[in-house]
Amino acid sequence: MGKSEKNSIMSQVSLFERVPADKRLAWPDIASILSGVVSSLSKVMGGGIVAFYAGCMLGSVAVGITFALSVVLTYLVGRITYEEGLPNNVASRLYIFGTRGSAVGSLVWIFLLVGVLAVGTVQLGNAIMFAFGLQGEAQRVALFLTISCIWILMALFGTKFIARMNAVFVVALFCVMGYVVYLIGAHGQMYDAVTHGVMIPGVEPLQGFSYGVNYAIMTSGLLALFAADFTRFARKRSDLVPISIVGSLFAIITYIFGALIAYYGFDASYAYFMASGVYDEAGAANAAITNPGVSLVVASGGIGLAIICLSQMKVETSNSIGGANAVSNLFDSLFKVRLPWPVAVVIANLVGLVFIFGNILDKINAFMSMGSILTIAWCVLLITDYYLVRGPLRIGLRHMPLEYVESVNWRGVITLIVVTAVNAWLYSAHIVTIPILTVTPMTFGLYLLLSWVWRDKVRAGDARRMARAEAEATGEVEAATASSEGE
Repeated sequence: MGKSEKNSIMSQVSLFERVPADKRLAWPDIASILSGVVSSLSKVMGGGIVAFYAGCMLGSVAVGITFALSVVLTYLVGRITYEEGLPNNVASRLYIFGTRGSAVGSLVWIFLLVGVLAVGTVQLGNAIMFAFGLQGEAQRVALFLTISCIWILMALFGTKFIARMNAVFVVALFCVMGYVVYLIGAHGQMYDAVTHGVMIPGVEPLQGFSYGVNYAIMTSGLLALFAADFTRFARKRSDLVPISIVGSLFAIITYIFGALIAYYGFDASYAYFMASGVYDEAGAANAAITNPGVSLVVASGGIGLAIICLSQMKVETSNSIGGANAVSNLFDSLFKVRLPWPVAVVIANLVGLVFIFGNILDKINAFMSMGSILTIAWCVLLITDYYLVRGPLRIGLRHMPLEYVESVNWRGVITLIVVTAVNAWLYSAHIVTIPILTVTPMTFGLYLLLSWVWRDKVRAGDARRMARAEAEATGEVEAATASSEGE
């Protein structure tokens, strides 16, 4: 099945429609989509952050955590959307948010996806500025505005082109990254590149390890939630295993390339950002590893820059579309307003510009730590509700018709807000440096407690709504039968 045909099938299935049997896809088709998503500058940056902040030895531990967590979360969350045939945001209406409550999920998704969109835009913009020797603030602003306009146009008119060229872009990017690895070996630097310690001034190994783990956790949670939009198209449950493994494996490969690329281009990138006069030594080092596009330009010049642009185009178009979907769901759930698609795309990219001009890369550690809290809390909520609360405990029903889902699932909304607020404070106060250690048990425990306390109300409410759904369905059947008999 060709790329354009797969894209056509996905576009034919509404966000609010359960995937019919004839629209299901083979697992290699879905895995190829995920492999394209994880091959981006933001993922390459992840490898640099893990290696340079934690050092190669502890960094390898963080990478192992990423792979294991990505496989488990992608499978468990993906199974929910596969069983429901609905994308993650909509399936989350059924289980943890409710219809109007899903506005909370939309806000989280906007923060995460549009934040990643902004990170990629800044990385691409900095690579272009480095390649052409641009330094002025006016040039920077104009460039970022231009790139954001391109993302809008691609989301509106370029999805078919992106779908056809996705495989080419992925292969080209990996070729450029492979060339950088070749240069490291040719210069006799491979041993140092895979054994160095912490490379950021003033960062202690355990502190750096926590940064690396937090980024790895955010990546794992984000991959699981993003992949869930595609696992709903799987043909059978067993397909979720290879899909989860392949997507997670490509994320790890990109991490490894990112660590090597950061090492190769570090000196040139560091000198470039120090010369700007904006950064001190630690800031310039951080900028050097969070801008892998600069290192790729150092290695491969104009060809590398062209490939970076094309590669980012596919990823940022997907992020722009995902952010616009979240904006659409936000307005639909809160105000019952169906935004025109171009308006939703523009709003998502305007939010991205707020991130960009708020200097998101300078706050990347705070962003990825907050992202790890939100993604893990969301994943744990879904897993707890689907597999335990609505499973053996039978507090609520699975597979409810969308139009009969409760307005707000206060158990899920309260849990997400409380867990996020408490753990954001714990992290900012330096009480907890790796939030997943407290987020997971807190999310599980609080949601389970609230569900048990409100169990009778939840069961009665779901039974009442399901009875109404069945009665209305029966009434429709009877009305149709009476009409045909009258004719």
